[in-house]
Amino acid sequence: MKIIATVAVVTLSLFVNIAPAEAQKRYPCDPDASNAAMRECYTKEQIRVNAQADSLAREIASKFRKNAQDTALDQDIGAMLLKAASAVTQSQVSWKAYRDQHCEAVRYKWTSVSGAGTAYQSCMYEVGRARVQELRTAFQSD
Repeated sequence: MKIIATVAVVTLSLFVNIAPAEAQKRYPCDPDASNAAMRECYTKEQIRVNAQADSLAREIASKFRKNAQDTALDQDIGAMLLKAASAVTQSQVSWKAYRDQHCEAVRYKWTSVSGAGTAYQSCMYEVGRARVQELRTAFQSD
């Protein structure tokens, strides 16, 4: 019996209207895989996506700092850009604390230990993926 099948069914049922291609993008791990394989897959994926979120936040803050040094800018604008850089950096720290606490709560809700690790790794992936999208939407222009 695949305990993770319950996780996948519940999770996927929340997104019934997602097309198969979109579902594959959203869920990078095979829902028919064993619990151990799913946990391993989500562990790799969450590490990748969370590193991407960290890198993107650093890149955004760096651009703000670089733009603040532009001598053609008004001094007040430069100061605001430095504040933006600091705020992005601090928001990433705060976001990580939120992510960790939220996903721990997801893990603890499982009364069956065998699904808890997979649920935690999947949560870390989903929250990380959302953060990457949030950073792109808020700070990257076309």
